[in-house]
Amino acid sequence: MSSHGVSATEHLSVLLARWLEARLHESIGFCLTGSRLYGLEVIDPDGLDTGEPTAARVSFLAEAADRASTVSHPDARSAGAFDAAALVTVEWRPVGGGSLRPGEFAPRRRARVVELWCGHVGATVIRFENDPEYIVLAPAS
Repeated sequence: MSSHGVSATEHLSVLLARWLEARLHESIGFCLTGSRLYGLEVIDPDGLDTGEPTAARVSFLAEAADRASTVSHPDARSAGAFDAAALVTVEWRPVGGGSLRPGEFAPRRRARVVELWCGHVGATVIRFENDPEYIVLAPAS
């Protein structure tokens, strides 16, 4: 446990999720439809913090129309052989909060969501298409 109360695995999951999301932003952008599952192998943990492209190795495992179908895909079983697994989707997310009147719909924007798990510790990174410099990073509790 570090001095800030965050375990090494929690720290690694956040770094790895951020690293993967940055690689996806450079390569596929927001063009993904459905859901994809990736396996990740950490090569250089220190390189994750600096964004070094070769800090980890990414392997495509499965793809399907939705999260549940991707996770239940037969090839998804191989995710346990990796240091981490990530489920990636591009979806519509509501903008802001507040209550709406009947018949009104919340404004929405496209978001790429990366949900990464290292064992039982996870992290989520969200980037919005309309504001790609704004990134939401949340360790799973």
